[in-house]
Amino acid sequence: MNRQELTPERQLILMASVEVDEGQQEKLELLLAERLEWSEIVYQMITHRTLNMLTYNLKKFGLFEQLEGELKRILNLQWAAYRERNGLYASKLTEILRVFAERNLVLTVLKGNLLVNTVYPSIETRSFNDLDFLMQLADVNAVTEALESLGYVQGEYDAEQHEIKVASRKAKMVHQMTTHEIQEFIQLCDNPFAPVVEVDVNHDILWRGNCPYKVPTPDLISRAVPIDLYGARGYRLDHADNIIQLCCHLYKEATLMVWITNLKDLKLYKFADLYMYIRKFAEEIDWKGLTERIAHYGLEKVIYYNFHYIGLLFDAIVPEHVLQMLPPVDLNLMDQNAIDIDQRSVW
Repeated sequence: MNRQELTPERQLILMASVEVDEGQQEKLELLLAERLEWSEIVYQMITHRTLNMLTYNLKKFGLFEQLEGELKRILNLQWAAYRERNGLYASKLTEILRVFAERNLVLTVLKGNLLVNTVYPSIETRSFNDLDFLMQLADVNAVTEALESLGYVQGEYDAEQHEIKVASRKAKMVHQMTTHEIQEFIQLCDNPFAPVVEVDVNHDILWRGNCPYKVPTPDLISRAVPIDLYGARGYRLDHADNIIQLCCHLYKEATLMVWITNLKDLKLYKFADLYMYIRKFAEEIDWKGLTERIAHYGLEKVIYYNFHYIGLLFDAIVPEHVLQMLPPVDLNLMDQNAIDIDQRSVW
């Protein structure tokens, strides 16, 4: 794919889905000078959950005021809504981390809740639907007790009735045994932008069933790194493990039929997450250690899939010598999907 051959709308969508640096300002200005179809841009960036990054980038370079008035109003409303929503989630994350600390529980914060604090430029610029953690299954009872002490209930949210359908003991056990997580924890709220706070506690970074890969969660937790989030002590995966987790998460949701049929597979924000993380911590990442860990877990295809596509969508951010350290991968495999069913498809 040659990005320069894309429409100006799609070039802008890709460019503005990550933080634009000063060297790209002129290109950004040239794209904005085109006769753009803003309906396509806004729709695509909403569905790919990157619209607030567009707002951030335009304001960063003093280009926001060029937009038509109603468009500016919509973007500002979206920005304000996520400032409120993410701010609420931040306060809930702090409460949970303090309870975990009191009980000496080591769970790592994953995905959006970590990234919005470490790689994204402001709390409004990364949307997320829940609070994600990774735990060892041995801690399931202690984690459940900790979250229940804060008023969280395991079950499903009924949006029409604004109530929680409490999960049965059988449902909880089935969910834990057949998926990568335990039954979701939910707490009702009166915030118009977040009627519920949802907490996902994962016990595996891959998937159950026919998954050919295995990364033992105790390995990941043993290498966890302390981190301060909103004044509370928490934990994150180390850089190599965070890259592996982001890659596994993206690969899983990009290639499994359950995500494809729900139109949640190839979302730009997941590629942006990985790109932004590598760009932010490139000097701190132990690349040799990462490649050794990838080989140890047999994840070469999973990782190459991610590195290949972030290079196509954004820029070559992974050092060339690192790519050369990975075994060659048949690029035809990059287009496979529905890997969890007998009849695989090709995009």
